[in-house]
Amino acid sequence: MAKVKTILYCEDDLVVLTLYRKHLQQAGYHVIPAQDGLEAMKNLSMFVPDLVVLDLMMPKFSGEEVLKFICNNPRLAKVPLFILSSNTVEEVEHEYLFERANKRLLKYNCTPTILLDMIKELFAGQVEEAPARPASPFDDPFSSVIRSAAA
Repeated sequence: MAKVKTILYCEDDLVVLTLYRKHLQQAGYHVIPAQDGLEAMKNLSMFVPDLVVLDLMMPKFSGEEVLKFICNNPRLAKVPLFILSSNTVEEVEHEYLFERANKRLLKYNCTPTILLDMIKELFAGQVEEAPARPASPFDDPFSSVIRSAAA
C-alpha cells in the first residue's frame, strides 16, 4: 500500500486555499494549510512534507523568506517545491533562491486541475521506499538479555 503524500500548501487567500485544498484532498492527498509565512515555517519545523506549494506574497513572513528557511534547512533539502504565485520570479529580490523550485507557476495560468496533474507527474517519478520488514526478536540487540532472563 502506497503512503498518502502530504502537501504543505502555503497560501494567504482563503478562497484559493480552500479551492485547491479540496481538489487535492479529493485526489487522495493529505493537505496541511498555512495561511502565512510564520505558520509555514512552524509546520516545516515540525514535519517534512512530500511537497511544498508556496505563494510568494504572504503576511508575517513572505514566501521568499519561507524559501530561504527551506534552503537553509538540510532536513528539507530533498523536498520538492512548487511556487504558485501572482508574482513573477523577476519581481523578487533574490532570484537565485528560486532555482530551488521544481515548478514556478503563475496563478492566472494555473487551475487546480493543472496543479494536480503536475503533482501526479512529480510523484509518479518517485520510487516508493521499501516497507520496513517486521521486527524480529533476533534483530533486537537486547533480545538475548530477554531470552536469558526468561530461561
